[in-house]
Amino acid sequence: MNRKKPGFCSLNFLFLPFLFVFFFANTFFCQGQISIIKKNLSEKGFENLLVNSFEKRVVVAYENRVFRFELEAIKEIIDLVVPLISDAEELTLIPLNRKIPIILLTLKTAEYEKFKKGEIDAESFVNSLDITNDVDIQFNKLNQKEEENSSNFKFDLVINPSIKYQLGAFNKPFRGYFSLDPDLRSGFWKGMQIKYEEVIPLFNEFGTRDDSVHTGSVTLNQTFRLPNNLFLSSTLGVFTNDRYGFDLEFKKYFMNGDISFGGNFGFTSYISFSGLNRILYNDKFIFTGNLNSEYRIQKYDLTLGLSMGKYLLDDNTIRFDINREFGEIEIGFFAMRSFGGISNGGVILTVPLFPSKYWNPSTIRPRITETYTLSYLVTADLKDQIGKRYNSGNRINSFIKKLNPGFIKRSLLKILQTNTD
Repeated sequence: MNRKKPGFCSLNFLFLPFLFVFFFANTFFCQGQISIIKKNLSEKGFENLLVNSFEKRVVVAYENRVFRFELEAIKEIIDLVVPLISDAEELTLIPLNRKIPIILLTLKTAEYEKFKKGEIDAESFVNSLDITNDVDIQFNKLNQKEEENSSNFKFDLVINPSIKYQLGAFNKPFRGYFSLDPDLRSGFWKGMQIKYEEVIPLFNEFGTRDDSVHTGSVTLNQTFRLPNNLFLSSTLGVFTNDRYGFDLEFKKYFMNGDISFGGNFGFTSYISFSGLNRILYNDKFIFTGNLNSEYRIQKYDLTLGLSMGKYLLDDNTIRFDINREFGEIEIGFFAMRSFGGISNGGVILTVPLFPSKYWNPSTIRPRITETYTLSYLVTADLKDQIGKRYNSGNRINSFIKKLNPGFIKRSLLKILQTNTD
């Protein structure tokens, strides 16, 4: 009589209770880690947290509205999370803006531990990072329903200093203007932002029109991230340069963010606020728009831009931009030539404003704006003001928050080297 020998299935059956206990304990431990990570990041002020583990990888999606510079936020999160996931081989970070993912950064926890112990230098650690714009697959694995510390219905009261000046007039070599322009902004769902701004003049040599407190920009924006690194931004409201109406922008990124093609189109008319009770406006709308492309030279954090379009003074103009980033500081030069034979150009300087870290977001939080941009035009004569455009306050380049993979590596390297010196 032949007897069957116990097989693999029989052994599995015998050890099933032990496997169940092991699996339950492991799952409970992972969930415990995730809860601790969320708790620690929430206490530091990070919002819209989504955390999960997949095999030997922990994925953290977060929104930073605490640090002025996104690279400081990345370093803070790495320092907070890596010690909590010693059993994981990789940590993946997904920075968000208005709950929309921007990039994906993956580090090996062993490499980070070697760096902290001094076994490798900061450059070796940074070179081991994997940073990509292709974030959709990993982000879609996260359970959106488990979001913690939501940014919805939290308001920022942002103080924006504004400076205008004019040089070179014979009868008055310098004219200046200074105001504080507080705005209240918030978001109620993914990709949405509403903003209302008041202009408070403090010093004005440009005439009586801007002497009184009046409404500034008032906008409702909805931004989308579509598949294949395509961003779309639509804005309705009152913009700069006394325009109101509708603005639409799209931008598609290639080569891990180093090349982009896009367009910006507006349907706007004139509006002016004189004090609190008087509004002057026109219901004759005009169409403006441009197509543009940018190429980023990673080695120098240098961006070359070319655009062509129809602008507010009905001119068809080509514009060339060259912009270089030195960490948070940017300096740019631009040159324009209209089809009518008029040329102009200028320089743009963007600097960060103190402080570098804000209070944790709350129901209403006052803070200063992150940066200030000062521009100078070679000639300000009306007949030479080609390429004149409004700003909706929702440009996609600003929405990205400097989170270009190449820029992240160089900036993070400088931060780590500074902190270890």
